Amino acid sequence: MAQNSQIAFAPLGKTVLVPAAAVAPAGVQALVATKFDAQSTGQYRIINSSTNIVYLGVGQTAAAATANAVAPIAGTPSAAIVLVPGAVEILRFGRVAFFSGLAAAASSVFIVQGEGM
Repeated sequence: MAQNSQIAFAPLGKTVLVPAAAVAPAGVQALVATKFDAQSTGQYRIINSSTNIVYLGVGQTAAAATANAVAPIAGTPSAAIVLVPGAVEILRFGRVAFFSGLAAAASSVFIVQGEGM
């Protein structure tokens, strides 16, 4: 495992607001710091500040992120990451990641790039 993944999370970029709504909006980009170019991946601290479940879509393009923001249903899996209300997660994605969200009502997800867990 990479050494930088075993330290406490340290933010290395600006916080990005990813809106979530009943119709997933266009994906928003959150870039990994250039010092991690060689790894082509980075960690992201993701916070669902809403009172709604958010189905977070992630992709290499804005369109892919929007397409992946789909609620799973019985018998039909989804690429979305389920964020319960108030969730704080640290996840690892590719260097160029776009995010979009699907929720029952207008919701906000905040994402900041950094390193560590």
